[in-house]
Parts: sequence; C-alpha cells; structure tokens
Amino acid sequence: MNIKELANKPKLIEINLDDPTIVEKYGEAITFHTYDTVSLSTYFDFYDARSDNQFGNLEKIMRKMILSDTGKTLIEDDEDLPIDIATAAIQKIGDVLGKSQRKSSTETVGKQPE
Repeated sequence: MNIKELANKPKLIEINLDDPTIVEKYGEAITFHTYDTVSLSTYFDFYDARSDNQFGNLEKIMRKMILSDTGKTLIEDDEDLPIDIATAAIQKIGDVLGKSQRKSSTETVGKQPE
C-alpha cells in the first residue's frame, strides 16, 4: 500500500459529554467539536502532558482542541471549565485520538500467533 493512501485531512467532529452524572448536574449533554486527527507534535504533546501530569501544558493543548462547530477555539486564556467538564473532555479527546491509531494484529504485545 502506498503511504499516500493513508493520508487525510482532519475532519471536525462533534464530541458529546453525555455521562449520566454530567447530564444530571447540567441538565443536558455538553457538546464541543475537535478534529478526528491532529499533527504528530500535538498528539505527543497531549499524551505526554497526560501521562507526565503536566497540567499546565495539558490545559494549553485542551484549549486548542476544544473547538466550535466552525473550528474556532472556545475557551479563552482567562477562562476555565468546571473540573468535571474538563476531565470528561480530556477523556473524550483521548478516546478520539486513540481510535485514530492502527491496532496491533496480536492480542498481546510481543506474543505472536502460533
């Protein structure tokens, strides 16, 4: 397969924070948009910030990834989201980015089928 066949332009997708506790607290699901794929640097910055507890960097990246339906940033530098919404958004963004990755052909890393 030619690598060019795997290249695509990021698509803006809607994310719904519809966990029952969020819906109960806020009265409805919370929605925002993000891109289904991101640049390699943004991807690694996002996952490094999550795994290394770099909350300042994670907050900056999150502001770049929580978008309107036209692709514009929604959260200004002097604004903050409620903690429950911010953590749910981080989790959902991680789920979206994780689905864009190719999965291993074996169930366990390092174990080949017999």
